[in-house]
Amino acid sequence: MPQIPSSRIEPPATAHGDQTRRRGAGALLLFLIAVPASYGLFASLADLWAHVEPLEGAPFMLASTLLGAALALAPLAALVGFILSVWYGVESVYLPRSRPTPLLDRVITGAGLLVWFAPTLITIGLAARALIEGRVHFVRPPRDYFLATDPIAFWQGLGFWLIMGSLFAFLAWRYWRGKLLREPATN
Repeated sequence: MPQIPSSRIEPPATAHGDQTRRRGAGALLLFLIAVPASYGLFASLADLWAHVEPLEGAPFMLASTLLGAALALAPLAALVGFILSVWYGVESVYLPRSRPTPLLDRVITGAGLLVWFAPTLITIGLAARALIEGRVHFVRPPRDYFLATDPIAFWQGLGFWLIMGSLFAFLAWRYWRGKLLREPATN
């Protein structure tokens, strides 16, 4: 049986790094849309609720459910968009792409490093602040441990911040270890 040549033209294969970069750009777009939407929803919540409150029965249930879902999903979409944009952006730097973008790769890598190591920097800052002020402050439950009046609890709180900072640094280093020691993909 003779093979009939296909008249359909196949699109060129896209490099995996390009696909990942597009996913990252889409997630960044989701983040950039969801943040103002979230802000707008929460800023105008009183006005929105003024329209929902006078309703009764099924329309009230539907409107309040939709408002609650919007209030829950918009910040969640912003968070997911941010995390995925950083993740896909960093991954795209180390995958083969159709054309090199060294400046954008450096910006993405720097932003990724800042995001991954930010919890470590924050806990180090909290530990340094505790040493300078002579007190460890916890928000929930609200507690203050002063070096002058309760040194054991103070040093335990300081140790907690240092242990958490070390844990965050270890987890970030585990992710970046294989990436920082190799060159970004060039093709």
